[in-house]
Amino acid sequence: MFDKRLFRLVPGVTRLIVGKVICQWLGLLADIVFMVTAVALFGDVLAPWLQGTDNPPFAWILTSCVVVRYLATVTAAHLGTEAAERVKLALRSKLYRKMLALGPSYSTRVNTSDIVQSAGEGVEQIQSFFELFVPQVFYAVLAPITLFTVVAPLNMPTALTLLVCAPLIVLIVGLVAMSASRAFKQYWGRYTDMGAAFLDDLQGLETLKAFDADGRAARDLDEKAERFRVMTMKVLQIQLRSLSAMDLVAYGGTAAGIGVALWQFATTKTLSVASVVLIVLLSADFFIPLRQLGSYFHVAMNGMTSSKRIFVLLDAPESKRGEGTLAGVGKSIVAIAFDSVSYAYESGKRHKPALDDASFYAAPGQLTAIVGVSGSGKSTAAALLAGMRSGYAGSIIVNGTELSGLSPETLSRTVTLVGAHSHLFAGTLRENMLLANPKASEKAMWNALIEARVAGFVHSQPGELDMVIEPDAANLSGGQRQRIAIARALLHDSPVYVFDEATSSVDVESENLILQTIHDLAHRKHRTVIMITHRMANAERADHVVVLDHGHVVETGSHVGLMATGGAYAKLYDAQREVERFADVSSGTDDSAFAFSDFTDAGSGARSSNGSQTKGKNGDSPHYSTFQVVSRLLGEAKPLAGLMTAASVAGTVGHLAAMFLPVFGVAALFALAGKPVWGMPVALAVTLMAVCAVTRGVLRYVEQYLNHNVAFRLLALFRSKAFAALRRLAPAKLAGHGKGDLIAMLTTDVELLEIFFAHTISPVVIAVVTTVVAVVVALTLSPWMALLLFAAHLVIGVIVPKVFSVSVRGLGPGIRGQASELDNVMMDDMRGLGEIIRFGRGEDRAERIEKRTRSLWREHAKLSRRNALFSGIGGMLVMLFTLGGAGVALAMIAQGGSIGSLMTAFVLIASSFGPTLALAALPANLSQTFASARRLFSLMDETPAVKEEGHARPRYKGMAMDHVTFSYSPDAAPVLNDFSLTVPKHGILGVQGPSGRGKSTTIKLLMRYWDPQSGEVRLSNQPLPKIDAHHRRRVQTLMGQETHLFDGTIRDNLMLAIADAGTLTDAANGAEERAKRSKQDGALEERLREACRKASALELIESLPEGFDTPVGELGDRLSEGERQRIGLARVFLRDADLVLFDEPTSRLDALNEAIILCSIDALVHGDEHDRKHSGHGSGRGSGHNSGHGGRAVVLVSHRASAMRIADQVISL
Repeated sequence: MFDKRLFRLVPGVTRLIVGKVICQWLGLLADIVFMVTAVALFGDVLAPWLQGTDNPPFAWILTSCVVVRYLATVTAAHLGTEAAERVKLALRSKLYRKMLALGPSYSTRVNTSDIVQSAGEGVEQIQSFFELFVPQVFYAVLAPITLFTVVAPLNMPTALTLLVCAPLIVLIVGLVAMSASRAFKQYWGRYTDMGAAFLDDLQGLETLKAFDADGRAARDLDEKAERFRVMTMKVLQIQLRSLSAMDLVAYGGTAAGIGVALWQFATTKTLSVASVVLIVLLSADFFIPLRQLGSYFHVAMNGMTSSKRIFVLLDAPESKRGEGTLAGVGKSIVAIAFDSVSYAYESGKRHKPALDDASFYAAPGQLTAIVGVSGSGKSTAAALLAGMRSGYAGSIIVNGTELSGLSPETLSRTVTLVGAHSHLFAGTLRENMLLANPKASEKAMWNALIEARVAGFVHSQPGELDMVIEPDAANLSGGQRQRIAIARALLHDSPVYVFDEATSSVDVESENLILQTIHDLAHRKHRTVIMITHRMANAERADHVVVLDHGHVVETGSHVGLMATGGAYAKLYDAQREVERFADVSSGTDDSAFAFSDFTDAGSGARSSNGSQTKGKNGDSPHYSTFQVVSRLLGEAKPLAGLMTAASVAGTVGHLAAMFLPVFGVAALFALAGKPVWGMPVALAVTLMAVCAVTRGVLRYVEQYLNHNVAFRLLALFRSKAFAALRRLAPAKLAGHGKGDLIAMLTTDVELLEIFFAHTISPVVIAVVTTVVAVVVALTLSPWMALLLFAAHLVIGVIVPKVFSVSVRGLGPGIRGQASELDNVMMDDMRGLGEIIRFGRGEDRAERIEKRTRSLWREHAKLSRRNALFSGIGGMLVMLFTLGGAGVALAMIAQGGSIGSLMTAFVLIASSFGPTLALAALPANLSQTFASARRLFSLMDETPAVKEEGHARPRYKGMAMDHVTFSYSPDAAPVLNDFSLTVPKHGILGVQGPSGRGKSTTIKLLMRYWDPQSGEVRLSNQPLPKIDAHHRRRVQTLMGQETHLFDGTIRDNLMLAIADAGTLTDAANGAEERAKRSKQDGALEERLREACRKASALELIESLPEGFDTPVGELGDRLSEGERQRIGLARVFLRDADLVLFDEPTSRLDALNEAIILCSIDALVHGDEHDRKHSGHGSGRGSGHNSGHGGRAVVLVSHRASAMRIADQVISL
């Protein structure tokens, strides 16, 4: 049942669990002695033990029982928490280190969201497993045996009857565990799949909104949430059937045991009244440990299932790691040789070679350029050299040593890779720089920033080296991010540098200066430098050039030599020169270029996101009082009030049945003794006792089923509302917000609301009603006993929870804040895993995760201590009030009161605390639940950057920006200042300028991601806020700097652009069927092919084994940068909008593909009338209007002059 590895993870865990079981057992002994002593006050049960004692030490015994019970409760809680937290720390640490061992290729095995959920909530599921279930398994065996040994001396038939029933409960638990294992696996799988879909949609929410597909994505997530709810209810029904069966056995066994004792009392006269009363009280406790074991089953199965998934990851095979070093090799004398190297990515039906028998040499002190069209294998070669990919054929020799034989530490010290998408971690610039070299001085950091041409920007920031870098570097432009990444790489100071399209997002001026730095690395610092580029001009000054084509090295040599041969290199170079020649001509034409001075250099101030953070970040929002939270949660549940009422009624009757079962047993006893209570005969009392046993078992199922049905429906509603809030806030208000935190909101935070809806509302009603009923019944027996019962429940059910809630008030928000921040860090580290490994900082980052886990451990320990404290206090109060009941009864008996009525009232008090104790335990759970609710409400209530309330749907007649001033926060310098711009009705408007000058900001204002602080943005002469958002998103479309591809197939990603085609997340639910339908639709298929042809992607797709049905992987990581960009362009062409906005559309493409795509963009505007009519699709309003004028409008943003050659007008920022 258990995975033994969980116990081997940390030394001493088994001892802690054994210690908790012993504490639980000592607490049970204290309860037994207390009951025996309390009953001894009424009769002769202990008379043989106390012979010769005039003053029995009842006070000392009872006091000792109370103290032992309290200490046992507190100590057991501490030991359970300690065991759970140790295992959680070990699991999280091992999981993180496993990801380091697998490297960035982990995403081919599992989704990033699965890693984050496994390391976050998945590990947290272990808490209840170790803290509650595992100790309870052993205690549930020990407790019945102990109680049997106590009851047996009193009456063996009764003891045997109780003991025989106990194994039936164990059998039920075992049978349910076997039948539920598969269901729980599917349950957790659905849960993580939902998280993966959410992360995929969240990361691509900007793309979804640009294509007006976010509504379809929301519906798809709602369907996934509903399927998860249905799966959860199936799992719940398995659990509830087991709980009901256990309750039937437990309460039936209790009734049977009491019945046998009554029979023995009536027939053999071997039992005294006091002995039967003691049996009644002990019988009620006989099955409690076993019933608790069943109630923990759900959390146990969650824990076991999540641990199995974690162990699947931990057991994943790792690539063989070398142990070799390059001892004695200086930083400047490392040579690289590829000898017949082949490598294939696993993709679908067969492996496609990315490198095929490739050989080349990179010498120290030289700059080696690797060129080729997109997808030719350039980045694959870089990834192999940096150790990011393994399993190659052939040899990669590093100074005479096979690369696969080098240790990861040696490789990270030897090779530095700078990619087009180098990751910057959330934190400060200093922390990011020190990642490359923890011992670097400030001077060294500034020198690296100067060489990367970004020092001026950093100097302009208030914090300089301590400037904040937000998640995803959302407060930096693409060029700023890339230059900081280059500076960090320079600080690493390794013998080998690989620059993989490292300047693709940098303006020409900065690129030339950075290229000079790259040349200096090779020629002045004598490093081995490999530069991968699709810009042929960058290769012109290289010492050695390697030309790749479809994975083959087709040419090597110098620029002059390769140009002389007239081969593949010369063809690529001439194509680039042709593009540049046209660019020069274009830029020289009259009235085609305009220089705008009405902007502020955005490079002088980092984009702030003060307005882009949702309030729910890192904890809850204090402006929601507990009353407001409860009122709002109840308001959400109001439509399901009927089901909640039915659940409360069923629960109330069920708990009353459990409460009165021993009461009717005592009533039957006194009826046999000739002193009937309420005039009730024996037969009626025994019958009612049996009815109570059956009623409790049946109504337990009804109550829990209704409660959870309500809860899970509301959880699905909250997920839908939370994602709707994210849709409203995206993209502006989500910029810089940690994705791990947002995943936690939609998963963990929503799940925690179950505690309120399923385990708080009806329990409160049940506790109140059962207390009132108990008091009313007690009044019929003894007013003083009724008063005591009322006071006891008032203290335990109201005062204690109130004090408890005050003591844990700040703990829940702290735990949720730290847990969500841990999710953020895990997500950030998984996205930047390549940088962590390449810079050799894996152990440092793992220790960072461990430090955060220990901090979360301390918060959990605080909550556990408070919970144990008040649980112990609650137990002591139950004992004291029960003892008080005995005292009042004795006093009343001494004054002539009815012993039958008073003993019945005493048993009623002793058995009435179950529902009230449940209230006393609520504050510990509700602390986190209310914190989660505040986080969710804060998200839902956050005001979006723009409110989409427009209704106008005009035909497209152009756009304009009039005297626009815009900054990302009130205290930041404006990015645009009194800026005006006219976007034509037709034609291509080019926008160029250095990085950080506001080019992308201009695009996003046209898309209405934000509204300007002053001035106006208009579409078709109407203010943009008055335009219907859905209409605008059909008139406009955008391709941003970063092409987001969703985790589906190429076809799924392309179909995103077509209205009513379904989102790509439908891939999990009928992708094959949809693909089949699409193939049958010849027109649609031809349309896809034509869009891909325009984007120079058709040849690529046709070369793939599965064509359009090729999976692209998470974030499209199975495709190269250029391939992703071409798929994104095809999606834009397929959209067929009136206004197309391109933000650096060819930044990562080779000259040939750039030329093809620029021609396609030009044809989109100036010609291709046939294509327009052939497609028969567009925005509707725009299509008919534009068809008479030969094309659409395009805004083309680029820092490349070559891209401006097709522009009709060019403005410079």
